[in-house]
Amino acid sequence: MYFTRRSWYILAALIPIVAWILATSQLAKQWDHVHEAKPVTLGSKFDAAGQSVAVFTDFEQPGRAITCSVTKPKDHAVELTTPPLQVSVDYDSTRWHFIGMLEEGFDDMAIECLPDDQQIDSATYAYALVSPVAADKAVANFTMWGGIAFGLLVSIVIGYNRRSSTFKEM
Repeated sequence: MYFTRRSWYILAALIPIVAWILATSQLAKQWDHVHEAKPVTLGSKFDAAGQSVAVFTDFEQPGRAITCSVTKPKDHAVELTTPPLQVSVDYDSTRWHFIGMLEEGFDDMAIECLPDDQQIDSATYAYALVSPVAADKAVANFTMWGGIAFGLLVSIVIGYNRRSSTFKEM
């Protein structure tokens, strides 16, 4: 089968679009792990090597900036990233609100959450170990870039076949 019609370029354009949709759904899937999380109250060290850590609060404070950071081990002290969307989890008769994420946990780690205004905070904070986020991102990136590369390859093949058929007719 020779790809000599211009309409085949539609196929070449659809391949990256479909790959982008699949990659987006793969990235959205990572939040399913957060929805299914079972938060445990912060307060002691925990082992999270090989997993991502989601941090929750029981009292949503929209007008107040809360900073959560890894406090132990000291050489891995880092602030947690703020999630791009709001997720609530009902667990053990408490509604937990998702406030932070650490993509890669450590052994024997601790997390501390403090309000930026240094005022008294009556909220309770909790963590949950969830499936690694990096794996979902890697699959999504591979799907997206693979789809773009394959779409480009298909368009090159179509262009080559169109050009070859033009020269054969002459």
